Amino acid sequence: MFMRPLMVFSALFAAALPIFAALGGTEDSVVADEVKFRASRRMVPGRAYRLHEFTRDDGTLIREYVSFDGKVFGVSWKGPSLPDLSQLLGSNFAEFQNTLQRRPGRRKAAVVRNSDLVVESTGHTRAFYGRAYLNSLLPGGVTPEVVQ
Repeated sequence: MFMRPLMVFSALFAAALPIFAALGGTEDSVVADEVKFRASRRMVPGRAYRLHEFTRDDGTLIREYVSFDGKVFGVSWKGPSLPDLSQLLGSNFAEFQNTLQRRPGRRKAAVVRNSDLVVESTGHTRAFYGRAYLNSLLPGGVTPEVVQ
């Protein structure tokens, strides 16, 4: 009897949690990232995609590349602190971690190049940078090189 209201409350609570834009996610929640990253955001329209740039107080620049069908196909980061990669990679974070664990000896650079997911991250104290994209979500005519 007590469990049923608890389950309903848990489901409502989970539904109320903000969903953040992440690689492979939708553009609908990009605005929430502004709060999550404690950053100012600007949107740069492009011919084949939209670019959302987040600038944090510490100087970290985070970019989210969104196709016109509303999917985040790429993310990048550069700055003195490493952003929350689980946030940026979303559901792809587990694949990123698992692939890295199977490749020993990668301390300075984290590189994953699977059939769809590509993540390149490197840096050191006060100078981190990287990018990630999904080949399957790249808009027509857009190459991976735009994700910088």
